[in-house]
Amino acid sequence: MKISSLTTDDAALAELGRRIAEARLARQMTQAQFAQAAGVSKRTVERLEGGASTQSANLVRCLRALDKLDGLDRLLPQSPPNPIDLLERHGKTRQRARPDPDEGAGAGRPWAWGDEQ
Repeated sequence: MKISSLTTDDAALAELGRRIAEARLARQMTQAQFAQAAGVSKRTVERLEGGASTQSANLVRCLRALDKLDGLDRLLPQSPPNPIDLLERHGKTRQRARPDPDEGAGAGRPWAWGDEQ
């Protein structure tokens, strides 16, 4: 099944669970072995594969155990920098604050509180 914008939430979760189960079985892992490799409970694996909602951290752990975590980067790629921002920054160097030579010990005078005359 192809997941699209017309797919219901429940159907999308069920398809995601089916795909995770398929990937687990392709690695010839039981749910218990998979749960241990992912660092989650067997019940979490059952819920995930059954299409029930689960915490996103558990999904990440399971995808990592299947070597599929890079799929999240393709799912939501990092946005490129805004071209306008790049043009505004082009050629400008970062300015650093410089001490004022007329103030304090930098002028060759001893330091004072400022209320002495």
